[in-house]
This record gives sequence, C-alpha cells and structure tokens, in this order.
Amino acid sequence: MISRLPLTLLALGLGACGSLDNAPFQAGTVHGRLTKFDPAVALVSVMGEPDVRATVDADGRFTLHDVPAGPAELFIVAASDKAARVTLTVQGGQSVEVADVEPGPASTLSVKVHARGNLKIKKGQASVNDTPLADLLLDDDGNRRVGPLPDGCYTVSISAPDFPKRSLLDCVGGGKQKVLKVELVPDEAYARKGCAQTGCASDSVCAPDGKCVECLDDTACGAPLVCRGFRCEGPGPQCAACNGNWQCDAATHCEEVPGDQMACVAKCGNGRPACGEGFTCQQERCLPDPAYFTTCESYRQ
Repeated sequence: MISRLPLTLLALGLGACGSLDNAPFQAGTVHGRLTKFDPAVALVSVMGEPDVRATVDADGRFTLHDVPAGPAELFIVAASDKAARVTLTVQGGQSVEVADVEPGPASTLSVKVHARGNLKIKKGQASVNDTPLADLLLDDDGNRRVGPLPDGCYTVSISAPDFPKRSLLDCVGGGKQKVLKVELVPDEAYARKGCAQTGCASDSVCAPDGKCVECLDDTACGAPLVCRGFRCEGPGPQCAACNGNWQCDAATHCEEVPGDQMACVAKCGNGRPACGEGFTCQQERCLPDPAYFTTCESYRQ
C-alpha cells in the first residue's frame, strides 16, 4: 500500500503558505534628501497615492513609508518656488535610497472658472488629481492660484454645488504661470431657478427675465462704454479692460495680456504704426513700457 502521508503534508504546506500575510512585500520605504527646501513648505508625496506623504527634516531628508511596490513617481514641493518630480522603482519589503534631489523652478496654474450664463459659483473647488493639492477653494470670482507645481502634465478637476464636475488636462513648465480657463455648465434644474435665486457673477447683474447680464444701464459700464443690449459697448482705449472686441476702439482688439487679464491691444511692427507714448512693441503688440509698468492694470492706475 502506498502511503498518502507525503501528499497530505504537501497539501498542508501549501495551505499554510497561502495563509501567509504578504502585505509587507506589497510596499516599500523610500528615503531621500532635498538640496534646496523651505521646511515650512516642503512636502514629498507619491503621484497617484497623495496620502503617502512626508515632510523633511532640518537637513532636507525625508522618509516615505508604505509606498506601493512597482514603478512610482515622487511629487515634491520643496519651497514656494521650487518643485520636482522623480521616477523610481520600489521593491516590496525593501528600502530605496534616491539620489539627492535638486528641485527646479516651480510653475503655477492660474485657474479662472466661470459659469455658463454668468451664474454665481458658490463654494467652488479646484484639485490637481493624484497630488496633495486637493479641494482648494476658489475665490468669489471663481479664481485660484494652484501650485507650486513641478514640470509636467496634470489633470485639474473643478467642482461646485449644482454644477457637474469638470476635469481638464494641462501642462506646465519652466517656472512660469499659465492660465487655465474653465467653464462650468449648471444643472438644468438649477439654471431654471433664475438669477434671483442662483445669483450672478460679480461682473454681471440680474435682469428682470431671470438671466444674468453685463448691464442694465450705463452706470454699470463706466465711460466711455455704454449699455447696449444688456452688454457694455464702446471705444475702449488701449490697455482698457475688456470682455470682447465690442469694448475696444477700431484700432485695437481684445485679447489676453500679461497679468492674466483681457485688455484692448493694438498691433505693431511689420509696417504698422508705431506704438503711442508709454507703450513699446512687444511680440507685435503695443504693451506698457516695462521700464514703468508691468501690466495694463498697473498702467491704468
């Protein structure tokens, strides 16, 4: 008779192995050091695992625990103007020491959110997916400066009560600020309530028909603009704030200018007339002389 004891022991052995806790081998530990940092700001996390994070000590050293095994990327905010992203591979149950990290110039996103129909956005929030930059409150005008951000591409999600969430992909780099404009479309039932209940954006007023409009009379526009068809129109001078070409004189047009604003701008160069006093030709646009003014807003003051 052939003994079945070895098979029984084998089955018991396999069962015992199956009951082992493999959790320690599913994550590892990451150590590193930042060469430039502000201890009051510095934070190191893992892309896609924003709750796995660590601060830095007085020497710039950090330790991340429970980092999922496999390919990973560190999201590093070193200071208000320094950041970095570092790729690595984490071995389960082991420690990884990354080379010293020298953060580069950090970029920012200037998020500008408006609602279709110029409705007021209440309790709006911006989040950079997969990072610790989450649930950042928008101001009363729907704006938020998001950063510091290392070079790279990010999905930014915007949410607000009574508006479906909106997510957009955008990329930053070179330590520059980039404008991200987002339009939220209200829930149909919310939009039907009318502006008397929803409220209007700060640059709009509530019309008797329940819609948010730019103006009801000339007092909402300011000279030289006048209210026509519920919007401010007229020959705005060079560098005047604008929402469209209908607010600029014939020699200028409305476009985005430094300072994250829209202003009436004249073209220059290539045989066009020279810029007027106080302006210089910059990339074929007449903009305030940087020796005296940095933006159209400062020029107007």
